[in-house]
Amino acid sequence: MNKARRNIAEAMKETDLVIEVLDARIPFSSDNPLVERLRRDRPCIKLLNKADLADEAVTRLWLNHFEKEKNVRARAVSCKQAADIRALPSLITRLLPHRNSPAKPARVMVLGIPNVGKSTLLN
Repeated sequence: MNKARRNIAEAMKETDLVIEVLDARIPFSSDNPLVERLRRDRPCIKLLNKADLADEAVTRLWLNHFEKEKNVRARAVSCKQAADIRALPSLITRLLPHRNSPAKPARVMVLGIPNVGKSTLLN
């Protein structure tokens, strides 16, 4: 754990934006408070993955809760639905307008506890 935390802290120096993947069915339990400390003031997108399996009304409440955090945008998605994921690049561009060119691409770190869907998102 300590080695992973040190590696994340080191890589964070070169990171413009953090995407934290959470399980929409258990957003509180799948939220890692260490991410907030490591990212500091960097923008963050909290993806509540597996939203298709979660209660829609409860998910909306969680989205509102996360949107109140500083520099955080929250979205409910199903990483298995390509349409949900296609919206991410435009959101990243809006959050990082200065990193919108081939010469200066956005540097994004994807974080989350095991089994929340990080690999599915990346694939």
